[in-house]
Amino acid sequence: MVQSLDIISVNIWQILISLINLLILFLMLKKFLFKPVQNMMAARQAQVDQVYQDADERLQSATQMKQEYEQRLSTARDEADTLVKNATTTAQKRGDELLSEAQQQAARLKQKAEEEIEQQKKQMLNEVRQDISELAVDIASKVIEREIKQGDYDAFVDEFIRNVGDKT
Repeated sequence: MVQSLDIISVNIWQILISLINLLILFLMLKKFLFKPVQNMMAARQAQVDQVYQDADERLQSATQMKQEYEQRLSTARDEADTLVKNATTTAQKRGDELLSEAQQQAARLKQKAEEEIEQQKKQMLNEVRQDISELAVDIASKVIEREIKQGDYDAFVDEFIRNVGDKT
């Protein structure tokens, strides 16, 4: 039983050595394990914080770029609308100018045609007068043969020519 009591007995030196070993082990672990792990954890936390900070900066930058893009897009739309309106206005003005020129040209052509018709009418009247004069001379020569006086003949021809001119 004495042997069994040794196992159960409390040995102060043994406890003290175990405590000293535990204290040495704790100090060694603290110096060689906990501090490097804490330093590594702090560095890792700093990296994570830096990543979050970079992400926030990029998000702000992206938001700003989006606003600038939307503003430029709006400006581009406004410019495109203005260009379309200007082009429409220019095309309308050009169309009006072309229509006006065409109307003026048509009026000139009509006036020229009327002048040509008037000239041909005058020419035709002159030809008719000449034909009538020749016919009148033929008639007069036949009538003279039948005893008409020269004065009557001249008066007859003049009156005939005047009447032909008045009827036109």
